[in-house]
Amino acid sequence: MGLFDKIKKDAAKDAADVKAAEKEAAEKAAAKKAAMEKASKEARDNAIKTAEAVEKAAEKKVAEATKKAEAEKYKLVVDGGWGPATTSTTQYLLGCTIDGGLGPETISAIQKKVGAKVDGDWGTETTSKMQEFLGVEVDGGLGPVTVSAWQTWCNKQLGF
Repeated sequence: MGLFDKIKKDAAKDAADVKAAEKEAAEKAAAKKAAMEKASKEARDNAIKTAEAVEKAAEKKVAEATKKAEAEKYKLVVDGGWGPATTSTTQYLLGCTIDGGLGPETISAIQKKVGAKVDGDWGTETTSKMQEFLGVEVDGGLGPVTVSAWQTWCNKQLGF
């Protein structure tokens, strides 16, 4: 084999080596690109999950703050007197129409809550059941002790 043939053979081998190196480099570049795209997708997915979690937490805080502000509006002064504020708070807590008036809807809701016969009329049975419910002396009279206990119960339901 002559010198020219040897150079030609070496050149062909070098060209094959270059092609193999180029192919390997292209495969590595494609693998790197795929890995980067996967990492980018994972990072994007994680960022979306984090943003959703932050948004959910913010919505929860807003809901809690709104609920607390609403509850603050209905917080009672425990004074033993049943007036429109006590009625409105009771209506709010028991899901009645809030009008401050102690009518059949509100009385029925109270009766249901305390385990009295539900008839929409307030009588000694309703008061006695309320007293049992509240854990105060049962005498059938809606006096300051019973009303104060109800106001305290209402405030507890509001988180105070």
